Amino acid sequence: MRTSLVLCSSFAAVVSLVGACSYGDDTPAGTGGTGGSTGGSSGSGAKGGTSAGTSTAAGGSSGTATGGTTGGTPSTGGASATGGSSGSAGGPAGGSAGATGSAGGSAGATGTAGGAGPTGSAGSGGASGSGPTGAGGHAAGGMGPAGSSGAGGSGGAAAGSGGSGGAAPVTGPCDIYGAASPATPCIAAYSTTRLLSSKYTGFLYQVRKGGNKLGTGGTTQDIGTVAGGYADAAAQEAFCGTETCTFSILYDQSGKKNDLKVAPAGCYEGTASEPDYESDAKKKSVTLNGHKTYALYMNAHEGYRNNTPTDAPKGSAAQGIYEVADGTHAGDACCFDFGNASTNNCNQGTMNALYFGTGYWGSGQGDGPWFMADLEGGVWAGGTGASNAVNNNLPSQKIPFAFGVLKTNSSNYAISVANAQSGAITKAYDGGLPKTLSHPGGLILGIGGDNSNSSYGTYFEGAITAGRPSDDTDAAVLKNVQDAGYGK
Repeated sequence: MRTSLVLCSSFAAVVSLVGACSYGDDTPAGTGGTGGSTGGSSGSGAKGGTSAGTSTAAGGSSGTATGGTTGGTPSTGGASATGGSSGSAGGPAGGSAGATGSAGGSAGATGTAGGAGPTGSAGSGGASGSGPTGAGGHAAGGMGPAGSSGAGGSGGAAAGSGGSGGAAPVTGPCDIYGAASPATPCIAAYSTTRLLSSKYTGFLYQVRKGGNKLGTGGTTQDIGTVAGGYADAAAQEAFCGTETCTFSILYDQSGKKNDLKVAPAGCYEGTASEPDYESDAKKKSVTLNGHKTYALYMNAHEGYRNNTPTDAPKGSAAQGIYEVADGTHAGDACCFDFGNASTNNCNQGTMNALYFGTGYWGSGQGDGPWFMADLEGGVWAGGTGASNAVNNNLPSQKIPFAFGVLKTNSSNYAISVANAQSGAITKAYDGGLPKTLSHPGGLILGIGGDNSNSSYGTYFEGAITAGRPSDDTDAAVLKNVQDAGYGK
């Protein structure tokens, strides 16, 4: 928030490096198992093929037998197996089960049952052979129903089993926060690029086509994800076409439904006293592991807000915030913030938000931008004194994908930063507070608590937690972000 420019002083802080975690990628499903076949007394049935079709075995004295095939390639079920034709004597048992498939792949369709073989003389039915489901799938393909065996000497066709399922569940930062001990669950999580929680099944955001900049009119469409949890940029592009498109809703992935919409007018002077504008949904594209997505590219006079969220920390309750932003597009005014702020668009005395920019308050190494703590009435780079202090342990983040953390409890705050593409996390400050916290409980993005909207930036993802995460949790979240593959 706003204060007058004064001389800076310096202090130091402890740097802490911590561990990390990762999650696996998807791989295609393996081929299903082979079906069984039966032959007559004079010949043995050959085993079925590994894909749809049949294989013929030499028959007995009264006829031939055909073996059923089972299984299927990923995304298809096994083909129906035909029953053995009549033979003078029953054939041997059907084929053995197929080998285990490899991990991943899309769900296979249910295999069709094999038809019953005609009646033969005193033979036993062939055994059904099915391939086990491939490991690592998100949802196993359904197994086809068992083929019925023919009466007497007929060979029962083997049931076809589906290929193993698609992508494994996507692990995101909110899964890491929720699994921590003690848990520090997300109460708000937003991204226009990817899924942040394996438990979230809704849309990532909504875009508006043909409306006005104040967020009214036109038509809207919700945008979800594709395999791997990446935003469905193709669906956005198909809807927007050549028309103007803006981000109309950022959906909360925490499960609390704390969605963000364009911010109303605040009580401060200038443009802060005017309603904000929605941000251009087509301005900034970014790849994640080869998947095209769109970032929330924000200019001055643009911002998002929720004044009535559920379960946002209030008072001096512990809180955590992480954010990924573009360090090459950062302003020097008030206030490109993400976090906890007033619930009335005005200055309620205190707030607890992660600031990113080169404002006229605190600073770190070099020319910035820096992640700092906006606690209202000033922006701190660390320390317990004046908000214009210099923290030489706080690195400049003029990089395409900057990662920042602000976490607090009733007596302490900490700032940690990193490169969201590679490397370890740096703890720039962890110590006493410069003022007593009293969170109002509103949520903001891209603006100050009183709607100060003179700064700008680019937001990729972030979350707010109930409780103060541990250093190990911070490092694990960083590793998860790095594995998402920003800029790759």
